Amino acid sequence: MLLAIDIGNTDTVTGVFDNDNLIDHFRVGSKHSLTVDECGFFITGLLKRMDIKTTGLKQVVIGSVVPRLTPIYEKMSEKYFKLGSLIVSSAIKLPVKIAYDDPSAVGADRIANAVAGFDKFGGPLIIVDFGTTINFDVVTSDGQYLGGAIAPGPEMSAAQLAARAARLFEVRIEKPAHAIGRSTAESIKSGLFYGTVGQIDRIIDNICDEFGVKPKVIGTGGLAADFQENSKYIESVHPALTLEGLKLISDYQSA
Repeated sequence: MLLAIDIGNTDTVTGVFDNDNLIDHFRVGSKHSLTVDECGFFITGLLKRMDIKTTGLKQVVIGSVVPRLTPIYEKMSEKYFKLGSLIVSSAIKLPVKIAYDDPSAVGADRIANAVAGFDKFGGPLIIVDFGTTINFDVVTSDGQYLGGAIAPGPEMSAAQLAARAARLFEVRIEKPAHAIGRSTAESIKSGLFYGTVGQIDRIIDNICDEFGVKPKVIGTGGLAADFQENSKYIESVHPALTLEGLKLISDYQSA
């Protein structure tokens, strides 16, 4: 069995694979002050909930965009499972070619999404990943990861509104009942939700114009399903895409 860990700025998603089958996965907040033992208690607790013995784990793969937490999970794997970890980056063997100007600058989540997206759908492809930021990742028909765009996510925008405007406050990110808000909360919800939809579709418009062909567009990440039905481009949502990419990258090391 393989343990895949996707460490993001806001959330950490952990999944267990039995061969190609994702048994289950869990999303929790990324605690930046996490200790090795806290991490170990958390992961072993998840495994117990899934009725998986720690001795059943044979591989650990980590994709992280939080440098402070990467060694914590590495040490946890060594201490609790007696396993080394594969840390995903552009420096390891990958099933896609990184055509970024500086490949080392591409986040592990973007690499994993490109790998899983291309494996599932081929190219040309745009992957829209909803997290702390909204990442737009572009893969060509021959498996080259070109790059894309990075924009503030709606939760980041909401927090900045509350922090920088004395009379505004954070609201739940969801589709409002009306575009014309009749209260401050409704107005903020409308601006955040429809502003995000407009941002998504305009960025994809521009990518498509530059790309010169019509790509398939898929979504992933915590808020992807909330925005899919209002975007004119996002065709489907795949919540476990990043974990699947981590699994594929781990498998590829022995291919």
